Amino acid sequence: MGKSCKGLFDELVRCLSNSDCVKNHPDRKTALKDCAKSNGNDVSDYCKGVRDSYYKCRRAAFDMRKRISGVPGY
Repeated sequence: MGKSCKGLFDELVRCLSNSDCVKNHPDRKTALKDCAKSNGNDVSDYCKGVRDSYYKCRRAAFDMRKRISGVPGY
């Protein structure tokens, strides 16, 4: 994982860990993964925003047009 998206990833994990989705999930091993994909009401709008920002950051990191100029400061 690139260092430029590390802060967003950490914030996403922190946000999802505190969400009702993870706390009420029956399987602890896959809770973060399942809740990150979820669009339900158990995940806050803030977490969804962080998830989308992280996705855009990761996508920009692999975009060859952006690799030349660098990933924007996410």
